[in-house]
Amino acid sequence: MFQLLKKDSLILMRSRADLTELLFMPFILIAILGLALGNLTLTEFNINTFPVGFVQQDSEESLEAWRNDLSDLQLPDEAVLQLVSQAESVTPGNQLNDILTSEEIAEWIDLVIYSSISEAEDALEDGDITGLIIMPDGFNEAVWSALFLDEANSQSLRLEVQDSTSVTTDIVRGVLTTYADQFNLEASVAVATEGQAEVIETPEEYGTLETLTREEPVSSFQYYTIGMGVMFALHTAPALSTRAFKEKKQHVFGRLMLSGTRPYTFLASKMAAGTVITFIQLLILFILSTLVFGTFRGRSVIFWGDMIMVSVVFSLVVGSISSLLTSVTLHSESNASSGFFGGIIVTLFAFVGGSFTPVENFSQLLRSIGNWTPNGAMMTAYLQLLQGFALTEVMGMLIRVLGMTVIILAISIMLFPKRRLD
Repeated sequence: MFQLLKKDSLILMRSRADLTELLFMPFILIAILGLALGNLTLTEFNINTFPVGFVQQDSEESLEAWRNDLSDLQLPDEAVLQLVSQAESVTPGNQLNDILTSEEIAEWIDLVIYSSISEAEDALEDGDITGLIIMPDGFNEAVWSALFLDEANSQSLRLEVQDSTSVTTDIVRGVLTTYADQFNLEASVAVATEGQAEVIETPEEYGTLETLTREEPVSSFQYYTIGMGVMFALHTAPALSTRAFKEKKQHVFGRLMLSGTRPYTFLASKMAAGTVITFIQLLILFILSTLVFGTFRGRSVIFWGDMIMVSVVFSLVVGSISSLLTSVTLHSESNASSGFFGGIIVTLFAFVGGSFTPVENFSQLLRSIGNWTPNGAMMTAYLQLLQGFALTEVMGMLIRVLGMTVIILAISIMLFPKRRLD
């Protein structure tokens, strides 16, 4: 079997077309995609600040105006004082101002204050601002009346935008939603405690928040090195089965049978060749990408050991696919099965498995389906190792792929011809 393995390896290395497809093409695509889509997989959100107008018609004397409204209702002086005290602890206009002028919001929104609605709307129409927030006159009083007197809220914030479907509009809506949630929480506490709520500081720690990913976000070069590597590794299988079809036509397989070589030795050689060639292909691609692009530079020995283990498992499943295609090809009168797998099945697996783009951005169902393809499951394992997961934590994917290997190999043995073919 060793001589057959050596033969397949030498023939493949001497084929310029196969070497171009298996080694040079994925490296070229890594360079193109990594440079063109440099921020595709970064988790950090970057956006330039954009101007948003703000008009506050409500006056600073709104609390005194509400006190007068309560007095007009002929409420007892004690009740008026209590309601005013509660209202003073939850002033919606002040809280909105605090949020819009905070340092966190300033990283996204450049707040522009206008004294009149007409001036702000003209600026919005001219494109000087992308959105406009309007706090109408009597807003504070209307909120207090609704909160403490159960009256219908007659005033509401207004948001006017240039494009309701833009990202900037979503950000402004998110800010206002955060404001509403925060105000509702504080108002509920104020009502429950009659305006006497205080923040109590305690030294006890009841827990910490820790993200699962302890490494840097996966870069585009890392993502596409893995994606292109597993995709083009699958092309090893049809490349070897194509050679098997040529050997059948040239009666090489028949002469091997006549020489006393066991039929399954030929099949095992294809399995071994697919495994060894795939492993070498991945190893060369990872090392070359690291040397040129710094893809895995600075990683520990343990990380490289885990990557080698995952590559061995993936190489085994590619080897089993090589044996299956060999069995099918030897029964066929044409090389259509290898061409179909190399042209259509590999492309489909690459898309569903996420070689071209993170499919979870489109659908979690698609990601789940992709994890049941050999390349998709291995991509998930590789990416999790990059994000700091231990080998034991990706063992589920490895066992899944090993199961695929056993099933595919069993089918290839069942289909393999037991006698010499004409």
